[in-house]
Amino acid sequence: MNGPASSARTVAVIGGSGDVGRMLVDRLRGDGHTVRTIDVRFTDRSDADQVKGDVTDPSPEVRSVIAGADAVILAVPEVVALESIPTAVALLADGALLVDTLSVKSRFDAALRASALRNSAVGINPMFAPSLDPAGRPIAAVTYRDLGDVAWFLSTLSGWGSSVVHLDAEHHDRLTASTQALTHAAVLGFGLALAELGVDGAELAEVGAPPHLVSLALLARVGSGVPEVYRDIQVGNPFAGEARRALITALTAVVDTVEHGSEDDFASLMSRATSALGDQKVPLAELCADLFSDKRLHRTAPRSRERKGDSS
Repeated sequence: MNGPASSARTVAVIGGSGDVGRMLVDRLRGDGHTVRTIDVRFTDRSDADQVKGDVTDPSPEVRSVIAGADAVILAVPEVVALESIPTAVALLADGALLVDTLSVKSRFDAALRASALRNSAVGINPMFAPSLDPAGRPIAAVTYRDLGDVAWFLSTLSGWGSSVVHLDAEHHDRLTASTQALTHAAVLGFGLALAELGVDGAELAEVGAPPHLVSLALLARVGSGVPEVYRDIQVGNPFAGEARRALITALTAVVDTVEHGSEDDFASLMSRATSALGDQKVPLAELCADLFSDKRLHRTAPRSRERKGDSS
């Protein structure tokens, strides 16, 4: 089980029918690994490596799959992952690796520390939608315990072209409170404001400048996601509330500066707003320019809209 990273292994993916689970299954099988999948939602038994079962109430078949794996991946919601720890810890073979894919790591880390874990364990968080190509995209990695069995798995992720970013559990959650919880809250708040204003989406898309079109696109993507996933990011991250309150405070500062401040006050606000970017301000501005050069942001509506007063 502790061979070179290139050697084929047997991996059990619990939650194999979910988006993240399917992505990992496809990639690992593509690398030549044997992948057994476990999920309560499976109905098609034509796949011999697919097992219908509940890791929190495991059947003998589920126990056998976990015990026979070189790595067990928990691609399940946090409540299931936490409840499954005693079973997974008890069944893991010597040298087997435990992996989670949770968006929040602190509670899982604490639960592992309180368990009888004797194996290596690592948490990953792909910072992109599972439908996207991992190449060139970051995957956060939190190593809870390493007895020499973590490197092959993280090397596998790097082999997909992903950049593996190493963090501890608390730092991971603090960062994702900003990169995910804050971002999603801002996007959803933008959408709620549009709804409150009663504007028409077709007209917005027709006349919107590139920043607005990109904002609309973000809203469409987030708003088309799985509510359970986005709610878990907001509810589960212990630092998400702080991020949301910072957003409220920031919007209040914008309102106060616009309504009561001077030109200098507004210039100072803009400077403070970009201060967190540090030396990334210029490359990020260049990235934005590249995004705005996309031809899809230089378009009109598919068909001109007839407006009142038009003579044509």
